[in-house]
Amino acid sequence: MMNFKILLIFFTTLFQLPSYTRNWKGSDTPGHCYATFDEFTGKQDFKIKLLTNKEPFNFKYSTTLTKGTLHLTIKSGSKVIFEKELTGSETNEFKIENSKGEKYKFTFAAKQAKGSFDIRY
Repeated sequence: MMNFKILLIFFTTLFQLPSYTRNWKGSDTPGHCYATFDEFTGKQDFKIKLLTNKEPFNFKYSTTLTKGTLHLTIKSGSKVIFEKELTGSETNEFKIENSKGEKYKFTFAAKQAKGSFDIRY
């Protein structure tokens, strides 16, 4: 039984897709997050750092992708607020109601992506 567990761990680790990023340059400050990257594969989470609770806020994103795939997800707890597969150059802005003072995060999931993003809230 012990050998089976060791083999299971080994093969699970072996077949997971590696996460890596090459030439990531960016910043994450309250209200603004941006980055450029030459190759991004994996996931990156960012907490939305609001200055006031229980207030609606605008979420604005701008992305430029020249290679690969990039997927944006915004969540509050386990509830998905927004989800989009991003291609090429995209810009969008929308309001998020925050009457309950919830905590939010956004996640980028990428596969061999080259480009940039700029998030403001």
